[in-house]
Amino acid sequence: MDNSLFYINFEPDDEQRAFIEQVKAVTTDNIDPFYVVKKPVIEKKNDYEYEGVFAILVPKHKIMFFDFGKDDELFDEYVADFVEDVGYIAKKYEFVKLIGRPRQWKEDFVVKISKSKCKEAPFAVLLKENRIKDAELIRKGEILISLATGSINEAERLGEGIPDNVLDQIKRKIILFDGEQTKFVFDEPAKKRITIQGLAGTGKTELLLHKIKELYISSEENKIVFTCHNEILADSLRKRVPEFFNFMKVEEQIKWNERLWVMRSWGTQIDWNSGVYSYICHYYNIPFSRFSYNTTFDAICKTALYNLSQIEEFECCFDYILIDESQDFSEGFFRLCEKVSKKCVYVAGDIFQDIFENKSLSVVNPDFLLNKCYRTDPRTLMGAHAIGMGLFEKKLRWLKDEEWEACGYDIKKENGIVELHRKPLKRFEDIDIDTTDGIELYQVSETGYLGTTMKIIDEIRQKNPTVAPDDIGIMFMENIDKNYKLASKLQFLIKEKFDWDVNIGYETKEKRKGMLFISNRNNVKGLEFPFVICIMQGELTGDFQVRNSVYMMLTRSFLTSYFVVPTANTSLNQLMAGIKFVNRKGFLKVTEPSEEEKARLYNAIINRKNVHKSQYELVEEIMDELGINKKVRKKIHDIVKVLCSKEADKEKLYDVIQTNYALME
Repeated sequence: MDNSLFYINFEPDDEQRAFIEQVKAVTTDNIDPFYVVKKPVIEKKNDYEYEGVFAILVPKHKIMFFDFGKDDELFDEYVADFVEDVGYIAKKYEFVKLIGRPRQWKEDFVVKISKSKCKEAPFAVLLKENRIKDAELIRKGEILISLATGSINEAERLGEGIPDNVLDQIKRKIILFDGEQTKFVFDEPAKKRITIQGLAGTGKTELLLHKIKELYISSEENKIVFTCHNEILADSLRKRVPEFFNFMKVEEQIKWNERLWVMRSWGTQIDWNSGVYSYICHYYNIPFSRFSYNTTFDAICKTALYNLSQIEEFECCFDYILIDESQDFSEGFFRLCEKVSKKCVYVAGDIFQDIFENKSLSVVNPDFLLNKCYRTDPRTLMGAHAIGMGLFEKKLRWLKDEEWEACGYDIKKENGIVELHRKPLKRFEDIDIDTTDGIELYQVSETGYLGTTMKIIDEIRQKNPTVAPDDIGIMFMENIDKNYKLASKLQFLIKEKFDWDVNIGYETKEKRKGMLFISNRNNVKGLEFPFVICIMQGELTGDFQVRNSVYMMLTRSFLTSYFVVPTANTSLNQLMAGIKFVNRKGFLKVTEPSEEEKARLYNAIINRKNVHKSQYELVEEIMDELGINKKVRKKIHDIVKVLCSKEADKEKLYDVIQTNYALME
C-alpha cells in the first residue's frame, strides 16, 4: 500500500489504531494528503494534557477532532487549544487577512466526533459527511491545513479570492507536504544516515531547508552543515538559507561558521570554512590533499577517514550534515560525513539520475522515497523521461519493474506492450488535458530559431493574459556561438516587441523577478517556470549526457515545455507521435524489450560518476564520447590542464573540450 499521502505524528493505542487503519485505506483512492495529528506539527513546545484525542485534516473537508477518551470537558479544552494554536500560527505568518481570526472560521471548519460515533459509522462515511463544497471555504480550509502541518506558503503569493485561469490557479495553488515530506521534516531520525531519494521537482532541496530550520531552532547547541558537490550550487544555497529563515520567521540570528555552515564538499586549504573536507582536515589536523589531475575525491575521503580512525578519544565536530545532490558523491564522502557527525547525516539525491547511471538497486529502497513530482505536469515528466531514455525511438535505457515503481509509475503489461501510468496530482487537478499539452515539439530550419522562439512567446502571452516575464525560461542545449548570438538577439527583440526586460542567466547566475530568463543548460538546475522553451541546434543523439540534459531542461516547467529542434533530426516523426500520445492519453505506451535487448541496454550504460573519477579519466571519457582522434588527445589534455586545472564538473569539461576540438578541426 502506498502511504505517501498519509502522515501520523503519534503512537496510537490499539483502539485508535483500528480506526486509523480505516483512514489509511481511504488514502489509496485519493490525491489529497491525510494528516492524523495530536497537535499542530510546527508547534513543538506546546503539549496537550488530555490523552485519547487527535485531529484528522484532509483538504476539502472540515477539521475533524476525535475523542477516544472519557472527559467531554477536557475534549472541549483540547479542541480550543488546537484552534488557538492554529490562530497563532496564522498571525505569525500573516495569514489572518486571508482566513480571519479563529472566532471567524472555527464554526465553518471544526467538527467534534465522539468514540461512539466512530463505532456507528466507518471513517469513509464520516469523511463524506464533513466534505466542504464551497470553493472559497475549500481554499481557506487548505490554508488552515498548511499552517497546522508546517507546509507554510507565502501569503502574498496565494492572494485573495479564486483565480479564473489555469496559469494563476497553478501559481497560487496551496502547497501541502505529503506524508513522506512531513515525516522527513518533522520526525526525529531513527538512525545515523537517512537517505531521501526523489525525482527532479519533488522538492528535495526545499525539504532540506525546512529540516535545517527545524534542527537549528530545536537546540542552541546543534552544529549543522549543508553541503553539495558544485561550488555554484553551494553559493546559491548559502543565499537561500537566510532568505528561507526570514520567510519562516526564525527569530534567532544565524551564527555562520559557528552553528551553521553552507559549503561545498571539498574546499581549499587556505580557508577551512570553504568545504567539508577542508574543515575536517583543519579541525583534526590531518593532511589536506589538493586537487590533482590523477586523484579522485572518493580516494581522498577514504584516506581522511583512515587518518581519523587513528585519533584516540575522537569527538565529532558536527551534529548534523545535510547533503544535496547526493548522486554527485560516492560512498567515501558519505562515510566521512558519518564519522564526524554526532547525530545524523541526511543524504538527498535524484533517483532517476542514480538509476540511469546504473547504481546499486539499493537506491530504490531509501528511507524516504519521493516519487511524486509536484513541480511538473505528469505528462511533461513522462515525455521527458521517454525522450531521455529513447523510449519513442531506439531505446537507450530500460528499467526493471521495481525501478519504474520507484520512479512513481504504475505498470500494466499485456502482449508485449507496457503502459506506464502516473497517479494524478493535486497541483494539476484544474488542468484540462484535452486543451493543453505537457510538451510541444517544434521543428525548425537552421535560420528559424529566432522567429519560432518569438512566436512561442507571443502564443504564451495570448493564451495566458496574466503571464509575467519571469514566468518564461528560455534555455539552450549547446554552449556554442550560435546560441549566444541568438540570446543577444532575443534580448533585444523581446524588449522591443513586448517591453520585457531579459535576464541572461549564464551571466547573472540567478533568476530575477520581473525578467524573462535566458540561459544555457549549466545554469538552470533547481529553477522552475510555468513555461520553458528548450532550444537544441544539434542532433538528438544517443549520447547519455545529451539525453540527460534534455530531460533536465524539459522538467523545469510546471505547465508546458516547448522543445525546439532542427528538422535534420532523424527521429522527429517518432518523437512527435510519442509526445502527442502522452499529451492526449496521459500515459506512456511502449513495446517491452526482449530479455536479450534488456541485457544489452543494461550493459551499455556509461557510468559517468564524475566524483569517482580523476580529471584525466573524465577527459578521456569525454573524448571517447566525442570520438576524438587519438593523435590530438595529448593536446586536449594540455589545454584542460591550463584552462580547467581545478575543474571536476564533467559538463563544464565537456563544453571546454568540445569547443577546443571544434577549433582544431
